[in-house]
Amino acid sequence: MSPNMTLETLRARARLLMWLVTLPFAMLALAVAVLAVALLWNGLGRSTGMMIIFYVPMFIYIWAIWMVRQALKAIAGGALFGQVVPRLLFRVGSALFVGALFNVFGVPLLTRLLYERGAYLAFDGAAITLGVVGATLVLLSQLLAQAASMRDELNEFF
Repeated sequence: MSPNMTLETLRARARLLMWLVTLPFAMLALAVAVLAVALLWNGLGRSTGMMIIFYVPMFIYIWAIWMVRQALKAIAGGALFGQVVPRLLFRVGSALFVGALFNVFGVPLLTRLLYERGAYLAFDGAAITLGVVGATLVLLSQLLAQAASMRDELNEFF
């Protein structure tokens, strides 16, 4: 942390960022609502299941955005960095990994099983990249949690 960055400045920035993260979350939630209304309006036909399968990764990514917002809210409220960040990295990393895994394997397999057409897996460079980043975040979350635990243990001696 730079000398000019106080704890109160960090909390104020987290509060601002929390509201900025709310914007894409709300836009994606609105898109999901519009999609749901459109599906209901047009009737739940054979293509409805396929649409839902294709959008499952987006629901997982929306959950990841919500977790970021909740972590920023906790930091803005005064939660300690070491308590919030490892949990955030684990949740977001897991969401990115699972969403990517579902995008590459789940969507094609379910489409093939239910509709008897399509591939067994999809090569999607963006999804694979998200999966690798997600797995790395999970690993980093464990390292940060261990470091926080070690710091707490050392603080008990002093």
